[in-house]
Amino acid sequence: MIQWIRTHPIWSTLIIGVGTIAASEVLWYFYNCVHDRLKWQQAQVHEVHMFNELGFECFQEHRAHSQWGKFFTCANTHCTQRHIERIIELLARAKFSIDLAMYSLSSPEILLALGKALQRNVAVRLIVNHPVATPINAYIFNLMRAGLMARSQPFVGFMHHKFCVIDGRTRVDHIWSLKRRSYGPPATYSVVINGSVNWTQGGFGANWENLVITSHHRIASEFQAEFDRMWEAFDGTD
Repeated sequence: MIQWIRTHPIWSTLIIGVGTIAASEVLWYFYNCVHDRLKWQQAQVHEVHMFNELGFECFQEHRAHSQWGKFFTCANTHCTQRHIERIIELLARAKFSIDLAMYSLSSPEILLALGKALQRNVAVRLIVNHPVATPINAYIFNLMRAGLMARSQPFVGFMHHKFCVIDGRTRVDHIWSLKRRSYGPPATYSVVINGSVNWTQGGFGANWENLVITSHHRIASEFQAEFDRMWEAFDGTD
């Protein structure tokens, strides 16, 4: 073998070069596979949050300190404010879309988080139970001026959902298609926030409620499909 290399220097150099390139491509492929897998694992979330009397007292403390402009260090493991901040953290991670179906929405912190998402050019859609034009939803108007798209249900009965889909796969694909790019969107991971709690002061701080957060692909897809279906069904109620 060594003798052949010595007698065929050009061919041996070419073979070694091609082998080196092939090996580097294989290593780069496996690196990307491991990297994408780690990112996927880090993005996985499955949580349950309970709102109950164990968190009510410190919730009022948080509100009082906020009004005074002071920071409140809370040691309560059942802290309601931590649940709210977890929702805000997930909203802040949205890259492309936030689809929110909420029977009642009035939490100042949530509205502020939605406003910040709009500033990042995240597409935010909202479905509420009451007609958008009624005084009860007057606080949503400022967000609509900033780009929020809102609809309400026009039928008899209630739109009683309380769920949010962040970066739903089909929604992201649709938004990306409007950009007319020749390549696919960057990696995003869908998250669903769902439960009994209305995103209001009373819902967070006075009621016994639950909240489930999951990145399970099939569950996220089902919620995204239902939001899209309602969005079309409620067309004309903007």
